[in-house]
Amino acid sequence: MSAAGAARRWICCADDYALDAPTSTGIATLLHAGRLTATSVLVESPLWRGAARELPVPPAAAIGLHLNFTQAFPAQAGPVWGLGEFLLRCHLGALPRAPIAERIERQLDAFEDGLGRAPDYVDGHQHVHQFAIVREALVAALVRRYGAQGPWLRSTRPPPGLRDAKARLIGALGEAALRQLAVAAGLRSSAWLVGVYGFQADAAGYRRHLHDWLQAGPDGSVLMCHPARGAAPGDPIGAAREVEFAVFSSEVFDAALARAGVQRVAALPPPH
Repeated sequence: MSAAGAARRWICCADDYALDAPTSTGIATLLHAGRLTATSVLVESPLWRGAARELPVPPAAAIGLHLNFTQAFPAQAGPVWGLGEFLLRCHLGALPRAPIAERIERQLDAFEDGLGRAPDYVDGHQHVHQFAIVREALVAALVRRYGAQGPWLRSTRPPPGLRDAKARLIGALGEAALRQLAVAAGLRSSAWLVGVYGFQADAAGYRRHLHDWLQAGPDGSVLMCHPARGAAPGDPIGAAREVEFAVFSSEVFDAALARAGVQRVAALPPPH
């Protein structure tokens, strides 16, 4: 509990919905069970339209766009880069801005086609939404399409008490610049991100990570996760996805949240 005795409100968010069948099935199961309260969807996947029908309706869960430039799918419109190359090209300004903006618009269109509404929020596969060039085009698209009351943006800022080097590196790749753009445009952002780790943990190890995140994450945190009901062939983090699904499916997860005074919510808490 906080000093005031109020529960900390967290959005528990699964990334990569529609990546493959085991991921979609696992995430949908956890959402319908109330174990998670949000998911970020890969609309360029050929599975997206079918998987969209399995999602809970608001306000049971928040559904966001998982903006993609680095995950390849069959018959995909637009190039796909490796993460390192894409980050470098964005940093150097070595990408044409118009095609990036068009790709963002197409993904927003595909989200709306699948669910008949705007996304509740936007984040990025491998956090690309905060990279230079992408963040400017994304904020401009959201304001133009939805106005200041449109989707919120997921921050990658780690809590001050979390000393994880990977989490801090991810936050350093553009979080402050994206937040500044959002504020100037009147868009909201989440406060903190927890859930970053190296995808190398068994169930006991993942529970230890969860304990650390629950200790460090303030009110308004987003807990990012990547569960799946089985490992798809060729998935480099398939084993980690299975571990996460097992932990989130268990009563251990509920008990850990209760002990920490964390309440699962689907909507971004109002600013203090």
